[in-house]
Amino acid sequence: MGKLQFFVVLCYFIPVLVILFPVGLTFSYFFKITKLDLWSNRINNFLGYFWYRSFFLLTGRTLDVSLEGWNPDGHNRFLICNHTNSLEVPLIVSLPYLANSKDVRLSYLGGDIIQRYKIIPLMMHKTIVEAVIYSEKRPNFRNFKNDVLRVLKTRSIFLYPEGERTFTEDIKPFQTGVMKIAYKFHINLDVFVVSGFMGYSSLEKYKHLTKSKKIYFHFCGSILAKDYPTFEDYLSRAEFLMKEKKQFLEAIEKTNT
Repeated sequence: MGKLQFFVVLCYFIPVLVILFPVGLTFSYFFKITKLDLWSNRINNFLGYFWYRSFFLLTGRTLDVSLEGWNPDGHNRFLICNHTNSLEVPLIVSLPYLANSKDVRLSYLGGDIIQRYKIIPLMMHKTIVEAVIYSEKRPNFRNFKNDVLRVLKTRSIFLYPEGERTFTEDIKPFQTGVMKIAYKFHINLDVFVVSGFMGYSSLEKYKHLTKSKKIYFHFCGSILAKDYPTFEDYLSRAEFLMKEKKQFLEAIEKTNT
């Protein structure tokens, strides 16, 4: 088992080994089916925050978070972020507590992994967070589009526009499928970026990240679909905001090492 794989296993064992998670999710599910969605949502958000804090404590990492300018209220938005590896999940699902807004209602977009795992990854339980699932094996674009639009009536949806884990600190080109839905139906984007997660790997080129033991999570800005005359403009602006902030964070990392 490689170094990065070890940390991934450690991270995803936390919700299994700590009794708080199965108990909390049981109560969350009960509140969800009894229409007490507010309390279900609050439990989910707290568990996500506890998960992130537990993992960072165990691995000796600190978080540099900057959400200045982000308004977490409301719904009908896509929240997008770069996707280095699976260790980002507990950080992403802790976003409401990081923003000091425990009632933020988030859903998640993912593939068949959501069907295979009910507690892991924690907050992606389809029933509780109304996760939107696409099937890599049997894609049905019409149903997928309808699910996205239905969930956006009450929640914002978090997704990774790169479409896959990159296992690199570089930001890859965005996949266009879901983003085209966003532009066509005038869905606004909140853009975030993470940096430093490859410091959990044993690759020599990320040795400086291993030494710094710091993870960055910053808000890049919002994009209003109505402000862009073409889909290409809309997509390129989202990529630019994310890459610009990533370059800024990498400059900080190099300065500190």
